[in-house]
Amino acid sequence: MRSALLSDLELARLSRPGTPDAQLVVELAQRTLDEVTMELPINHEIVASMRGVVRIEEAPIPVSGFLSVTADGLVITLRITDSRGRRRFTVFHEVMHTFLPGFGTQVQYRCTPGDQPMTRDTGLEQLCDLGAAELMFPRRAFTADLAGRRADLDLVEDLAARYDGSAEATARRVASLHADRTMLLVLVPGRKPSAPRERPQLRVRYAKTGGSWPFVPRHKSVPEDGVFGRALRGEMIDEIVSSLGALTSTAITDVHVSARSYPYVDDRGEQQMRVLALITPATSHRTRHGD
Repeated sequence: MRSALLSDLELARLSRPGTPDAQLVVELAQRTLDEVTMELPINHEIVASMRGVVRIEEAPIPVSGFLSVTADGLVITLRITDSRGRRRFTVFHEVMHTFLPGFGTQVQYRCTPGDQPMTRDTGLEQLCDLGAAELMFPRRAFTADLAGRRADLDLVEDLAARYDGSAEATARRVASLHADRTMLLVLVPGRKPSAPRERPQLRVRYAKTGGSWPFVPRHKSVPEDGVFGRALRGEMIDEIVSSLGALTSTAITDVHVSARSYPYVDDRGEQQMRVLALITPATSHRTRHGD
């Protein structure tokens, strides 16, 4: 039972001193799932109600969502223009705030790339994203679904349907948990912040890595005639690439690239272009699939 003065995370810290917060959040999410027998996909409304959320609303807001305390109880508000999978992840993110310090004293916002900036604790937001992934894509079931399958976008789309998640959130989970060393790149057309008048180019929004990979800087542009540019133009990339060029200071060579275009609707209701790419060592691809 949660103390009136301490959050679940703070109580967990006291019971297991020295344990990283990330590990404690994973365990808190798993404990929540253990409290209810539920078929996949995990029902976000039931999980939210277990944490005292009385209502989930949708509104034309400039962020993905927020959790607020009202006279009726806890209320989650979601951005109405987001896809169903993205809204579900936001619910789980806001649910995780109920485990962490401070959720009852101020509105808790979930901001994603492209959202209008809000004042927030980045460390807490990262913990909420971690916990949301654990709730939406339960670790035991998800790793079992990954077994024996290569990390590509066919797998992502299959699992996105099974877990009722967005392609991007599912791809992040695949990159985190796949047995093969995997990197997810999310790329969008845009200008470098230091050169706002330049012609827009396809650039790295962020990278999510599982295993050891060179650092990929944000806003790094990629060639229009390369695999990522071809994916932006509608090609379904599934090939071995000898080099990813100057994407990083340390060369990335001999990799398998699965890349596709996944447009999305922003907070203004406008369609924006986006490329998702999963990258794995070509050696593991050849060994597993006989290429």
